[in-house]
Amino acid sequence: MIDALTNIPSQNALNETIKNLSHPKLLLIDLKDFKTLNLEHSDEAGDFVLCEFAKELQKFAMSHGMKAFRVEEDEFSLVKDMPFDLTAMEKLIYLVADFVKSQSYTYDGNSIDVDAHIGLCLDQNNLMAKAKKALKVAQNEDQPFVTYSEFVNRLLEESSEKIYGMLKESVTLGTITPFFQKVVDEKNQTTYSEVFLRIVTNKTVESPKLFLDIAKKRGFYVQTVEKLLEKISNISGVKSINISCEDLFDEKLFALYLKNSKNTNMIFELQNDSFLEDERVEEKIKILKENNIKICLDNICSTQDLKRLDIDFVKVRGDLIRLLHIDQNASSTCKDIISTCRARNIETIASHINSKTTLDETKKLGFDYFQGFFLDEPTSTFAG
Repeated sequence: MIDALTNIPSQNALNETIKNLSHPKLLLIDLKDFKTLNLEHSDEAGDFVLCEFAKELQKFAMSHGMKAFRVEEDEFSLVKDMPFDLTAMEKLIYLVADFVKSQSYTYDGNSIDVDAHIGLCLDQNNLMAKAKKALKVAQNEDQPFVTYSEFVNRLLEESSEKIYGMLKESVTLGTITPFFQKVVDEKNQTTYSEVFLRIVTNKTVESPKLFLDIAKKRGFYVQTVEKLLEKISNISGVKSINISCEDLFDEKLFALYLKNSKNTNMIFELQNDSFLEDERVEEKIKILKENNIKICLDNICSTQDLKRLDIDFVKVRGDLIRLLHIDQNASSTCKDIISTCRARNIETIASHINSKTTLDETKKLGFDYFQGFFLDEPTSTFAG
């Protein structure tokens, strides 16, 4: 259970480790502005920083009686087995914060400094979920670290109310805005543009990661989708929209999607999630296809994910694409996916392309289409 990129224990190893500790204390570390680092210095530089940080974190952990893990992307964790002692915990927290701030690396002649937000859980149960809550508050409040507590829960609830207010206002004022990112062929010609849901205010552009769960819980999801579809329904170019298969089983939502998307050069990018296993999916896809809506399966990471469905495109999971230049297994998996898709006349898309090296690797493997920040950044202007 070793992480392929950083060569330190993975999240699966973390889960197993926690089970066997008597008094586990968990620190979740999220590197700040990591996407910006990738864009400014390249994916290769980002991977270099992740590997160097992991190596130093593991040394630091060993020297202080802890274990280090890579959780996902730019998130790491430290675990220590110790009974709760306030003085000892305060000392440990500041040691970790000072360690993070001291990290600086040189890549291709450029100095790259590292900083992070840290979420801590000192409880015995549901450590990861609670540490993530604390981390979210640290990120929202831009604090170096936050410890899970009832205070953290209250802050999250207050934050949710603010987000709900913003969402309600955006539906009323029409500030729900589509952003577009091109999907291109081998010659860099636009094949279609993917639509991203955003809320635009006079200060910020907010992504659905901030508000979509709240929209669902507070009954604004259908209205949010409806406003987005209204904004893109008059655009004649080929475009795609991301939806969960769960949406297909909501009859009101399904009718809304169908009404606004039939015969409009629309592609539905269905998320490869648990709802895809539902036996009703095949019938829903059949109806969509009868109305000239094409289907793309998103977030594919193995040939096992390629269901016997009538689909037109497959988009490979970003983690696989990022690992292509350093992991032979990722390359082999992509080759298998491409081969399987060709046999079924399904076209393949390599997403999350953030550097020329990654683009070259995906072209060598034979992907049909390409998408990512290196090729095109999402904007509110449709250029399909």
